Amino acid sequence: MTNLLKLPAMTGQYFRMVIETPKGSAAKLAYEPKAGVFEYSRPLPVGNTYPFDWGFIPSTLGDDGDPLDGMVIHQAATAPGVVIKCALLGAVRLKQTDDDGNRIRNDRYIFCPHKEDAPDEPITDGHVPDELRREIEQFFFSSVLGTGKKIKLKGWQDADEAAASLRKGMKEFRRRHAH
Repeated sequence: MTNLLKLPAMTGQYFRMVIETPKGSAAKLAYEPKAGVFEYSRPLPVGNTYPFDWGFIPSTLGDDGDPLDGMVIHQAATAPGVVIKCALLGAVRLKQTDDDGNRIRNDRYIFCPHKEDAPDEPITDGHVPDELRREIEQFFFSSVLGTGKKIKLKGWQDADEAAASLRKGMKEFRRRHAH
């Protein structure tokens, strides 16, 4: 089985998103590359579900040593392991404090599917509407309840700023995996 962590991050001008947890799920799933499976990670707090497909950008590394996280804003719910070609809309900038007091930057990248794959989606102008931004922020705050993690919102990045951060994550992946 292909190691999804090592798929190229981009295809042409679009980013790849590997879906770990589909829209509507009340549990967080995580890709386990050694076994090549998606494992149950933890339940979300009572009443919470993922508002959109959630996953990672392959061939990237963040400050936490994991691939960079992303959310795909679209009407569909896919399944773990689905790869979606996406346009980058921006990123939610977050500072995360773990239960051991370790502080890291842990941004969440926001995407929409490439149009030929999904023609009738809620994002049409390449911009996340303010009301949807607030809802996404609230989801991130509520999703860490009970994990020992705390997050602080540091604002939003537009697509160009977010792309620069993603390129940094791609460079870090190449540096760590150069042989």
